[in-house]
Amino acid sequence: MLASRTRWVLVLGLWALTGCRHMIPAPYPRGQAPASSLLLERTGAQLQALQVSKAKVVANRTQRGNLAFLAEAPNRFRGTVDVAGNELVTLAFHEQGYALRYKLDAFPQGFYTGPPSACAVEALLGVAFDTRGLVDLVLGGAPVIESPFEVLEQKWERDGGYERLVIANERLVQELRFGWVGNDWRVVGGQLWQRAGKERGPRLWTVEHLELVPQGGAYLPTKTKVSTPTKRRDDTVVIHYKERDPDPAFAKRAGGDGGDDGGDSGDPWEGEDSGDPWEDDEGWEDDATTPDEAATDEAATDEAATDETTTDGAPPKATPPKATTPKAPPPLKGKPAPKAIPPEFQLEPAGLAVRGDLCR
Repeated sequence: MLASRTRWVLVLGLWALTGCRHMIPAPYPRGQAPASSLLLERTGAQLQALQVSKAKVVANRTQRGNLAFLAEAPNRFRGTVDVAGNELVTLAFHEQGYALRYKLDAFPQGFYTGPPSACAVEALLGVAFDTRGLVDLVLGGAPVIESPFEVLEQKWERDGGYERLVIANERLVQELRFGWVGNDWRVVGGQLWQRAGKERGPRLWTVEHLELVPQGGAYLPTKTKVSTPTKRRDDTVVIHYKERDPDPAFAKRAGGDGGDDGGDSGDPWEGEDSGDPWEDDEGWEDDATTPDEAATDEAATDEAATDETTTDGAPPKATPPKATTPKAPPPLKGKPAPKAIPPEFQLEPAGLAVRGDLCR
């Protein structure tokens, strides 16, 4: 009897010790949780720019490809997925629009362009993040629902060791998870649901940043996992980062932002052959004759007309000058003209059929 009782005590003790391993105490005293506003600041891009020259992307544990991308805060991105050097899909977007080269079979292959849209991101990753949300995600942050939103809940989760923040707007409910890593709060994951009254509706996606490591003054994940529910099971995409540069040459422009200083910004894929799908020297469109050029041509025609004489040799009658097209007014004060889009974030059809806007 004594031996049996001793055995049960040992079993219960081992069970208790095993359970305690996963119970992680909060990194702050009771009643001193971080402000929700501080946590939300950590959801934005943790770097200004990033170049990932080598990564693996695995879909549902079976489909594998290579991923390379450039990203620049707040909303510029260009990424390609290929298999054995064969391009499958390339997406580029910026503050003025997106372009997509698509060679898979979920919808017609071709070249698509349009205004910034979450559905273009879905063509690359299978998840409808808005464009800025994707940039935040790959730069160490996370997508966040549109404001205004309210904070529904905040607490430390001992089982898992993270601060859990739940926010909601009229349409969506979002959970954000923050780990205490490197003496600061870092995004380690989150989930999004549709809102059904005061309750959560269907889940839309789950994101996890795994195995954070210091890089470029920030902490970036070694792996990022994105899951979306389907009728049978979750569709899952895992990005395994191999080589990345948190201080890429392409981002070192005059003034540190999207302008082009006319100099050599550096080839973001230096050392690659000329067949690299990233290389594009052309812009999004070819400019036609400008209003100023048209006005100049018209004024020259009028001047030539005034030098002619009438058929009887008399000087021509004075006529009022012909109206010309006025020059475009300068930008309104406080509303600067759009900045030029750097070539790294532009994309051309490369022989694919031009199909218009995928997201219309």
